[in-house]
Amino acid sequence: MAKEYYELLGVGEDASQDQIKKAYRKKAKKYHPDSGGDTADEEKFKKINKAYDVLSDEEKRKKYDRFGKQGVEGRADRGQRRAASTFQDLFEQIFGGFGGGGSGESLDLKVETSVSLEEAYSGVEKSFKVDRRAKCSECSGTGSENGETSTCQECGGRGKVEAVQRTPLGRARTVQECQECGGNGKIPDKTCAKCGGDGVTQESSRVEVEIPEGVQDGQRLKLRGEGNTSNAGEKGDLYVFVSVKRDSRVKRSSSDLFTLIHISPAEAAEGANKQVWTPSGQVEVEIPAGVDPGEVVRVKNEGMPARRGSGDLYVRIQVDIPGDVEALDSHDTKLNQSRDFSTIGTDQIG
Repeated sequence: MAKEYYELLGVGEDASQDQIKKAYRKKAKKYHPDSGGDTADEEKFKKINKAYDVLSDEEKRKKYDRFGKQGVEGRADRGQRRAASTFQDLFEQIFGGFGGGGSGESLDLKVETSVSLEEAYSGVEKSFKVDRRAKCSECSGTGSENGETSTCQECGGRGKVEAVQRTPLGRARTVQECQECGGNGKIPDKTCAKCGGDGVTQESSRVEVEIPEGVQDGQRLKLRGEGNTSNAGEKGDLYVFVSVKRDSRVKRSSSDLFTLIHISPAEAAEGANKQVWTPSGQVEVEIPAGVDPGEVVRVKNEGMPARRGSGDLYVRIQVDIPGDVEALDSHDTKLNQSRDFSTIGTDQIG
């Protein structure tokens, strides 16, 4: 049915190019999925783009009028991309654009992972399943079933085209990805059935990353070239955001660790050696004789690994008064809540 595309745009078969263009703009504005209106319809918008791509090209229009859809299906996907891009520019001029998406979609990807404090101390290898666009294995990224391509006439093989737009401040010249070849600079002679001529397909693969020792909570790691692949073969990066789980036994601040230990009045008077847990294992802390309740003992280089050496371990001394059995019994459950080191000053550090 050769009339379908004409009916989609609401024009007659004898419509002029000017009438077709005006009808397309009106319909596209009405059904654009980002318009936010009651008439927004993504499927209808795609069909309108396809119809406009065919009817706005005299050669394609003649083939369509004579053979119907079969006469123009070979280049439909690339045509839809070009038509969509054309209207996107128009839509942004009218409504000011919408955030994200479009031809400027980032090739970078983001994943998140969490590690224990012990893993953050020693470092650990993590493996992720990543869904990303990769070079088509069937056509080796050429987009052509037989591997043969020809130079894109739209961009001359550069993969990019210049556009001049009028703005309130004057004319603005921009460089954009060629919508005819998808930035590849080449047009496949016979479209690859697997990737549809794009040269890339969606795939799931596993990526391994080394979480370095001493990693900070919220730290971002960058894996170059592990993101999406564009039609032109450019590769984005994969960003891994690391969160470090809290541990009730210690508190971390940068590369330093803080904890609390209980001693008896006798140990406070005579001094003692006590075992303290850290992510690297038990550490022996020497309590000096005559220590005061609330005093802080500093153990150098027993904190978290840092770029230069290691942080320190700070131990606050709690002297338990005999008879305060209830307080001792509830100590373990209240330890994390009572551990407030914000008042530690340099004059308290031994």
